[in-house]
Amino acid sequence: MKNTFTFENLQKLLFFPFKEPGGLKKLLVAGLISLAGFIIPILPSFFVLGYAGLIMRKVIHEKAEPSMPEWKDWTEIFSLGVKLGGASLIYSLPAVFFMIIGELGFIAPAVLEGIQTNTYPYSTPSSDLIGLQFIGMFGGMAFFAVGMLLALLLWIILPPMLAHVAATNSFRAAFRLGEWWRVFRANLGGFLIAMILTAGLYMGVMLTIQILYFTIVLCILVPFLMAFVIGYLLIVANVLFAQAYGEAIEKLEIQTS
Repeated sequence: MKNTFTFENLQKLLFFPFKEPGGLKKLLVAGLISLAGFIIPILPSFFVLGYAGLIMRKVIHEKAEPSMPEWKDWTEIFSLGVKLGGASLIYSLPAVFFMIIGELGFIAPAVLEGIQTNTYPYSTPSSDLIGLQFIGMFGGMAFFAVGMLLALLLWIILPPMLAHVAATNSFRAAFRLGEWWRVFRANLGGFLIAMILTAGLYMGVMLTIQILYFTIVLCILVPFLMAFVIGYLLIVANVLFAQAYGEAIEKLEIQTS
């Protein structure tokens, strides 16, 4: 597999959906499905995830340039999307839990103060209530901070885990930590570069959309544009992760040969 992160290869990656025959049409289908996700929760996202997973699988197994497959085997696309989405959800639960508890901790002091004000409108807050407010505030901050750290850790481990699920077409592979962690370590630099490029691309695109949002005419089109951008970013990001995964497999094969 060629060096993924040269400027020339990166440029090819960013524009491959638009240059190959029929690629734009396939990207539009992904955008329309993402747009349906604004109306129907969760279900459409499985199809977009599964489609990106098919691209990942081809890049990993065939060591080929990324290409847009046909939207035809909807059962396979949906099945792979459920595996990828389900694994992501399970890994996200700890971060979500701590963030929710943190948010509740922020809200609790105001709720307690409101209850006391309604019950005893002319009384001053008791020392017990003040103590509970401080505990809620600082406890909420602590839980939210842990949630943010877990979210950062999640951002690091998701790429190799999802690439492993796509490569093996197995939901259980997401929880065989030794397998994909070994791949991750074999090309740690490649995965980190892929994450940085993905984050930079996302921020650049979101900044452009924010600028468009403040224009009078284009602000109407932003919600529709967002759906297509989500599909595009998901495809490009997963190709980056698949290429890093493929390079890691090559390094492991060299080490064992």
